[in-house]
Amino acid sequence: MPENKPIDEKTKLQSETYKPISEREMEEEAASRSKTDKSKFKEPDGADERMLSNEDSKVSVNSEIPMKDIKIVMTEKNGDAKVEEEDEKKFGGLSKEELMKFANDPFWVRLRWFLFITFWVLWAAMLFGAIMIIYAAPKCDPPPPRTWWQVGPLAEVKDSISSEKMKSLTNIKGLIISFNDDPYQSVNDSHAVIQLIKDAQEAGKKVIIDLDPSTTNMWFEESQNNNSLYADYYIWKKPKYTGDVREPPNNWKYLNNTSSWVYSPKRNQYYYAPLSAPHLNFRNPAVAEEFAGVVKKFAKLGASGVRVRNAPLLLVDPNFEEETLITNKVGINIGEPGFFVPSKTRDLPDVGSLLFNWNKVVKNVTEGGPLMIDEEISKINSYTVFKNVVVDLPLLVNVFSKPNVTAIVQKLNETFKVDNIKWPLWKENNSSLPSDVVEIVTNLLPGATLVDVNTTTDAAISKIRDSPSIMRGNCDMYSINNDTVFGFIREIAGNPGVLVLLNTANKLATVNINQDIPPLSKLEEVTIQYYSQNYNVTEYKDIGAKKGVTDIPLAPKSVLVLQYVPKKE
Repeated sequence: MPENKPIDEKTKLQSETYKPISEREMEEEAASRSKTDKSKFKEPDGADERMLSNEDSKVSVNSEIPMKDIKIVMTEKNGDAKVEEEDEKKFGGLSKEELMKFANDPFWVRLRWFLFITFWVLWAAMLFGAIMIIYAAPKCDPPPPRTWWQVGPLAEVKDSISSEKMKSLTNIKGLIISFNDDPYQSVNDSHAVIQLIKDAQEAGKKVIIDLDPSTTNMWFEESQNNNSLYADYYIWKKPKYTGDVREPPNNWKYLNNTSSWVYSPKRNQYYYAPLSAPHLNFRNPAVAEEFAGVVKKFAKLGASGVRVRNAPLLLVDPNFEEETLITNKVGINIGEPGFFVPSKTRDLPDVGSLLFNWNKVVKNVTEGGPLMIDEEISKINSYTVFKNVVVDLPLLVNVFSKPNVTAIVQKLNETFKVDNIKWPLWKENNSSLPSDVVEIVTNLLPGATLVDVNTTTDAAISKIRDSPSIMRGNCDMYSINNDTVFGFIREIAGNPGVLVLLNTANKLATVNINQDIPPLSKLEEVTIQYYSQNYNVTEYKDIGAKKGVTDIPLAPKSVLVLQYVPKKE
């Protein structure tokens, strides 16, 4: 049994008298104290400090922590308070007086000037850079206006035309005049063609001189004598022998069912002469340069362009291979020119490069005049360099003599989209349509027209042709009304569009624009702009009148020109 020790009096007194005070009691006591009149409390007189012990007083008096750096924080628990020391004094910035002490300090003055100048230098540099970027950026320049030979029309004239007649050709922009003599020979001012060029200049007309570069006798004797300078100016080939029989080098034939080769006893060789005259060898750069000199000569005499005759025959196969025979061609006898496929003597692949170089010469010496050829292109690849046709105004002949509208649309789509011919020369001599109908249609399609010298173009159609939609616009073509109506639209952004409707049939036709021409499916109205002489539908002959887009009547073999405002998508 454990020993009972006596209880200390002091311990006993503490255990008997201590009673924990609840938070509620403390809150009530604090509330009661707040209600007490403040006047009952005396100002502190320092007695509390005097009642402190010496040790406590020493801490309070001798502490290095100033009272203003002491923060008393009340805690939520039991109303306790704790004392915190602020780490450091907060910086409140310099006063105006303090700042002014540095205003005239040399260091700060220089720094301010440096920053000021640097800012404006950088600002000016950025402004200059922006200006240079705008200046150096690629420009979206408007396309250049069409040249005189692109606007047209052009007309072929004989050297017998009078100066009075020439002055009366007010609507024709350019005249094509043939020079039938040897162009390589010297020409003086008394020549009839040169006089005609001068008359044309006085009448304000441009002249395109028509030349045949393929033949000349100018250097033939020297070449026949095997002169080293001119030996290769013409096309020479040794003969073939069958036993003792001398024969031409190959089966090339052209005119009158005769060989294209002529034997020269002096040189003991055959020379190539498909046009009954010695043919120049344009694979020799010196010969090609000789014709470039001819172009420059006629430019000095007043010509503004050149048309080349017999362009398909300019080059021949350098290997002199035989032509291929055709065994199933009806109506052609063996040995006749048409019996052979002219792949070795006509439209050779590199003829385009030859014409391309001549075209550059023409452009340089005539201030942008055309280089044309007088035959319709039958093998487009031979006249293409860098995917572009190298001759200007490639000829399109009698397109509207085709049997139906589908054939017309097919031919034109092939020309514009497959062959990449953007601006052809229209020549229509054989058509079942009235001449003014053909004239209207060809004037509003892409390209220039080749007209008879006596043709007078209506001023109204010339005005329509000069519009941006015709000169620069796209061209979409359609076969309408069971292949009897040819329709096409010309349109460029920002300008009214032009719709042309041609009825090729011998009876009245009607067109519903919304249904027949898909790009105009949302069109609501059109404006009458022009019509051919034989258009006889009275209610559609009011120029400038607005009409609906359904059941538009077209008289037989007539054309109607309409204007419309394109609908924005």
